[in-house]
Amino acid sequence: MKRIQDIPQIRVLSRPYEDNRRRKIHERYLRSPDSWYLKTLKGIHEGKRCFVIGNGPSLRAEDLNRLVGEYTFAANRIYEIFDQTQWRPTYYFSVDIPIVAERYAEIKRNAPELGHIFLRVDTSNRHDEKKSLDFPIEKLTRIFLENEGYFKPYENVWNQWSSYVSQDISDHFSNGSTVTFAAIQMAIYMGFSEIYLLGVDFNYSVVLDADGVLHTDETVQDYFDGKRYDTTCCNYNSMLHAYQTAREYCDNHNIRIMNVTRGGKLEVFERANFDKLFIE
Repeated sequence: MKRIQDIPQIRVLSRPYEDNRRRKIHERYLRSPDSWYLKTLKGIHEGKRCFVIGNGPSLRAEDLNRLVGEYTFAANRIYEIFDQTQWRPTYYFSVDIPIVAERYAEIKRNAPELGHIFLRVDTSNRHDEKKSLDFPIEKLTRIFLENEGYFKPYENVWNQWSSYVSQDISDHFSNGSTVTFAAIQMAIYMGFSEIYLLGVDFNYSVVLDADGVLHTDETVQDYFDGKRYDTTCCNYNSMLHAYQTAREYCDNHNIRIMNVTRGGKLEVFERANFDKLFIE
């Protein structure tokens, strides 16, 4: 059944109201301690290397153990592997509103082991800022994603090609339909000159195509834990464009971004051998 907010005429009529509401939320965010804190992170890891960790089935606990002492970004359900590894992330992201809502209690419970936590501001919830009260002030920062998720006025599809690398993440992140893209933007902002993607398989059992049609492949394993979740859905074209945008930006700004995932289907970035990164 089509939701009333997905009816084209309703979308057109409600757009001015939604734009104004989001603008006010954004303005309030820019006055927040969260936005101020993000300003302090610019360039703090100039010239260093980091690893952006995905939760794909190729992820190995033994590989994570080799990242102890490295700067790392992880996301969403990464804490499900903590019982197998001594490694813990430096920075943790969760930007998908349903995942944050579904796993908020688990994120809070695992907070001591997640490094600094970055959670997306929920623009549909005017009281979202109260989430900050659940964490020590030095532990959590709320981030604002520019919402490319507006429907095209008369088409039931997402804007697939709107992502870009934000020049000022204290103002907003660009939304590329994947938490990995948010982590890459943060890594760029922090000044890392080498960014390595690990466990980013880019292969999902449920895929949304450019026409808004869902395709399911039950033979595909989504995550390292072998589980399936109702929130799993790959918006393929948006994610692909986000990765292409990240590659182009890094190529033009003397940043090395490489894919060291063991297998997977992400071929946007140049491949490198993970093991060779640790040969002295």
